[in-house]
Amino acid sequence: MSLEETQKQTPGQLSAAKHLSRPKGKPPCEIPGYDMDSLLGRGAYGEVWVATAQNTGRRVAIKIYHHRGALDESLIASEVEKLVFLSADRYVVQLLEVGWNAEPPYYVMEYLPNGSLEDLLRRGGAMEVEDAINKFKDVVIGLLHAHGKGIFHCDLKPANILLDQDGKARIADFGQSRLSSDQRPALGTLFFMAPEQADIEASPDVRWDVYALGALLYTMLVGEPPFRSSSSVGEIDSTSGLRDRLEKYRKLIALSPLPDAHKKIRGVDRELIQIIDRAIAVNPRQRYHNVQEMFDALNERERNRYRRPLIMLGILGPALLLTIGLLFGWRNYTEVMRTSEDAMIAKAHESNQFAAELAATNVSHAINGRFEEVERLAADPEFLDLYLNTIYDPDLGELLEKLHQERATGANQTPERLSFQQHPKRQALQDRIRAQFELPSQKNTASWFVTDAEGFHIASSFDSDPAVSPIGGYFGYRTYFQGGSADLSRTAPTPEPIQETHLSAVFLSTASGTWKVAMSTPLRTNGKIVGIVAMSIDVGKFTSLEPAEHQFAVLVDGRDAPTQGVILQHPLYDQMLENREMVPIRFSEEDKYRVKLDQFEAGTPVVGQDPISRDELGEAYDKNWIFAAKRVSLPQRNRQATEDPGSTGLVVVVQEDHQFAVKPIHELGDQLSRQAVLAASLIIIVVVTLWYFVVRALRRVKVGAMASADSSSVIPPHELTTIVVPSKTGTKS
Repeated sequence: MSLEETQKQTPGQLSAAKHLSRPKGKPPCEIPGYDMDSLLGRGAYGEVWVATAQNTGRRVAIKIYHHRGALDESLIASEVEKLVFLSADRYVVQLLEVGWNAEPPYYVMEYLPNGSLEDLLRRGGAMEVEDAINKFKDVVIGLLHAHGKGIFHCDLKPANILLDQDGKARIADFGQSRLSSDQRPALGTLFFMAPEQADIEASPDVRWDVYALGALLYTMLVGEPPFRSSSSVGEIDSTSGLRDRLEKYRKLIALSPLPDAHKKIRGVDRELIQIIDRAIAVNPRQRYHNVQEMFDALNERERNRYRRPLIMLGILGPALLLTIGLLFGWRNYTEVMRTSEDAMIAKAHESNQFAAELAATNVSHAINGRFEEVERLAADPEFLDLYLNTIYDPDLGELLEKLHQERATGANQTPERLSFQQHPKRQALQDRIRAQFELPSQKNTASWFVTDAEGFHIASSFDSDPAVSPIGGYFGYRTYFQGGSADLSRTAPTPEPIQETHLSAVFLSTASGTWKVAMSTPLRTNGKIVGIVAMSIDVGKFTSLEPAEHQFAVLVDGRDAPTQGVILQHPLYDQMLENREMVPIRFSEEDKYRVKLDQFEAGTPVVGQDPISRDELGEAYDKNWIFAAKRVSLPQRNRQATEDPGSTGLVVVVQEDHQFAVKPIHELGDQLSRQAVLAASLIIIVVVTLWYFVVRALRRVKVGAMASADSSSVIPPHELTTIVVPSKTGTKS
């Protein structure tokens, strides 16, 4: 047991002992002129109490240091020094009074009833973008004022941002702040502290506060600071020692991916993302050089937000006007083009209709010419005598009786039929028919033939091959004999022969695949019909409209019969015959190759496809055509007649290339389109040029404003002088 005298406590130790033995909820001391109300917070060096000024009733916050001897008085002096220097700055919590000589020491500040930004974030989480920006700009302005007076805060964080009665932000706690001339290190708070600041040998830099501002804004928008996560906090907490913890913090930020949570928040625009990313850049050289630059970026963003509708209006306005003009122009252009094209089609149809009427008239005249030819032969006395001598010859008459009884048809060559064909007494008539066929005027004629009154062929120009010779065969069922609109059954009773010159129905040639028609007239003696003389001709020889590249005529069967709509003559058929090719039978049998004649009944222009183009052989005709049609009338035999003599059953269809017909309109349309494109391009060039000068002017205004702000708001560190403020014991710089 020691007998030495009990050691006495120093005043500081005694003050600390009193503080430790003080009951909870009681202030550490009485402050003259103030009534202590409640504890606001407790820190490493003391407590903050809410008090009421006895004279004015104003509520204040009093920061009381626990014991003088246990702390460095320079800390108190430094913080008070900065607060005094920033007095009357509404963006900083104001210092009202300092108790240097009190035990323990204290100073009195403004009391802000809405707590700190940290409290706000803890209660409500991340803030709305515009609310965050409004509060954040107050912090930036406050820090800008501090930097302008040579003070770096060095510990910005939500807990050090207090909110006044209007919700405006005020900067508090300048305990870690440094003057620009002070090269002592200053540690901030993890995840709000710039990585290069986390070094006990680092010198204060204005870009520390820039980083803290970026981290603060990030936190306000996201709800937690950048780079912070449970794993990162765990890594730092697992490290012991201040230097190791700071080194771990620096490495963690350097190796972590750049934060991107703020980019996913609705309402955060590209400019705001760029401001945050630049402020929290790991490399200090990539950050804003000072707070003024960051403040200018915020103002520029705000100006752009207000300017954007005007810019959009300036861009969209001309674009909208141009679009409206183009839409109306295009509408009018298409309407004019459609109307003009319709007019050109109507004009082409009118021209084609005239051509069709002309071709139909020519066909009618051609038929009349053939009618006259068969009538001349029928009226020729020499020919009539040859015919009568042939059919009334006793030997031939006996053979004819047998032929009448057996009624052989087609290629059924019976012995009697062959005997009749080879009988010498028939050769004179046969030679006369062949001579008629070989006349120069008959080059387009397919055949000549004559039948008796019972419908049996007596002579024919087509008798070179006995196996297929029609002589001696029964043809009374054919329309050229009986005058009907269609052939009868071969087994039907023999009909009455025609009474006047007649145009037969068309019939298909099995040799060429083309269509033929016969002109026939009765042979009379003493008023009695004793036979029929006829000639056949390819229907393709009727049309006199020479085919052109863009226009030609075709002949169509228009009778109300199974062959209605069949194309009888077409330029393709002529080409195939010239090449000695047979026209495919499918063109006559399949419906897809037929013309729909009912579409021409209205008399209006018809634009469509050539049916032949549906076949691979007709690919050259695969285009749109303008059609016009005209039925071919029978020849007007009596000049005194006034009535229509009737239809032949043939229809002339004239078709013209649609593209060729409307080509002038499209050429004019192309010219107008080019002019419209040129006009629109010139308008766009003028608008873009005007906007180029507007943007240049705006950039000049922006650069000028930034230069002015830089020169007036921020004092470069090398121009700052050491600031001296009075202290309790003398002066402290």
